[in-house]
Amino acid sequence: MPSQYIPPPSTDEVWPPLEEAAPHKSTWDRFSRKFIEEPLVPIGILATCIALGGATSALQKGNRTQFNKFLRYRVAAQGVTVVAALGGSVFYQQERKALREQEKEARDAKLNAALAEDIPALAEVKV
Repeated sequence: MPSQYIPPPSTDEVWPPLEEAAPHKSTWDRFSRKFIEEPLVPIGILATCIALGGATSALQKGNRTQFNKFLRYRVAAQGVTVVAALGGSVFYQQERKALREQEKEARDAKLNAALAEDIPALAEVKV
């Protein structure tokens, strides 16, 4: 039986320590950050819930016309929410990519500076 192929580890990225990579944040902190980044998504979710509540109320009262109107509002609100989520995702994906590139350049510069400081010290030890 042939041995299992194990690919070599990637040396392209240097991972930050775990504490820096994922600081513990509460659910409220994450919600408020996302609300600031993409305010249309939570607003769309709220509009969808209001439309569903109105449709439920109209259905209980037996008012079919108002029920159908609220269901149309729900569909519109969901459509706006999906478009806002997709648009925000594309926009922030480009922004995050640029931020990652800047962080990688900063890490590379820091690593090169540290190596430049250590190389003369190693040369002195060998002499």
